Amino acid sequence: MVWKYLILIISLLCPTYAKSQAFPVTGLGQCVDFISAASTTLTSQIQAHVGVRAYGLPPSYDPLTAKILVPPYSCESNDWPGLYKTVGYLSHELGHHEAGVPNIDAPITKAQYVERNCVWEAKAVVNNAVVSDQIRVASEGFVEVPLISDNSAKLWSMWSGGESLVDIGKVFCDNNHVASGKTYTKQHEDYYDANYPW
Repeated sequence: MVWKYLILIISLLCPTYAKSQAFPVTGLGQCVDFISAASTTLTSQIQAHVGVRAYGLPPSYDPLTAKILVPPYSCESNDWPGLYKTVGYLSHELGHHEAGVPNIDAPITKAQYVERNCVWEAKAVVNNAVVSDQIRVASEGFVEVPLISDNSAKLWSMWSGGESLVDIGKVFCDNNHVASGKTYTKQHEDYYDANYPW
C-alpha cells in the first residue's frame, strides 16, 4: 500500500515520466515494476528475460535456467532504501543475463579464469550503474538506486571515469561473496583449484 504513495509523489514531481510509462512486470511486486519503468535499459531487459525472477537468497543469476533471485522485499513496507536496493539487485543480476556466460572452458589458466569471471561481474556492475543513472535522471534525483557492492563508491568513480571492465572487475572481486564469505577472487581461485585439475 505504501508504494502507492511513492507513485503519487513521483507523479506529482515528474508528471511527464509518470504519464508516459508502461510498467514492466518484474514478478517482484508493483512497486519494483514502477521504479524499474524509469529505466529504459531495465524495462527492455525485463521484457526480454524469459527466466524466473523471484525473492530468495543468496542473490544470484543461474545461467543454466536464467533464474534470478533477489533478497526478499515487500512492497507493503515503508523501507524505501530497501525498494531501491531491490531494483539494484535486479539490475545487477539482469546484467549477468545480458552479458552471457563467460568463456571459462578448459584449457584456461587460473588467472584467466578469475579475470573472466570478474569481468562478468564488471558487466553486471556497469548495467547496475546505467540503470541507476537512468532512474536518477527520470526521477529528477528523487530515487537513488545503489550499486550492489561493498565498495560502491570506488566502482561509481571507475564507471563514471570510463575505466575498463577488467579494472572494474578486479575492484568488484575484492568484495566478499554473500554465500561464501570469501572475496570473489578467492572464491574463483578455490573453484578453479577444485575443478580444473591439470
